[in-house]
Amino acid sequence: MPRTPSLALAALVFAALCLAPLASVAEDVPPDANGVPKDIPKEVPKGREPPIGWSLQNLDPEQQQRVLRFSTFVNQGIPEKYLKVENGVGYTVRAIAEGAPLYWAHCQKCHGDTGLGNGDLAYALTPSPALLAYMVQQPIAVDQYLLWSISEGGKQFGTAMPAFKTTLSEDQIWQIVAYLRAGFPDVEADDAPPKDGGAAKTDMPDLKKHTID
Repeated sequence: MPRTPSLALAALVFAALCLAPLASVAEDVPPDANGVPKDIPKEVPKGREPPIGWSLQNLDPEQQQRVLRFSTFVNQGIPEKYLKVENGVGYTVRAIAEGAPLYWAHCQKCHGDTGLGNGDLAYALTPSPALLAYMVQQPIAVDQYLLWSISEGGKQFGTAMPAFKTTLSEDQIWQIVAYLRAGFPDVEADDAPPKDGGAAKTDMPDLKKHTID
């Protein structure tokens, strides 16, 4: 399947973003005597090197995770069903209203009320949760990328984000996407979970430290 120009443009934009300092609630891995961060492989496994030719040794674990996830998507290293999928829900008022309680039940405790990565559990996670409020505005955040990221979670990239493909239907994930794109608005709903909790037990992240192997 040929790579689209939009993904190539996204690669260049995301490269600049990843090399800039990241707003993060997590600590970087401390450097060793030679100034190289510990626990970062000297050689990146074949097939995982970002296409732009960087050495991942020059990136901290948070940046590594984001670059590897991005590179996997741009190089179409994800199941084909995600590359071909189309959003059948859209960004209607109804979709946004239905996405709000889903976000609060499954995402808020890590990503925060407004997607700033500052939920109650965020400070226990390394890498820290994505700053969704900013990420959804970037060229990489096409529908297919968001569906794949939410459905499959972050286990393969060393993050604590669980996979939601068995917890939520595809339409429910699209409703969450609609809520993200709408800017995390306040939505009044009788069935919205309380803001101090309400997440399902299976949505709890793995609280152990996560770094790139």
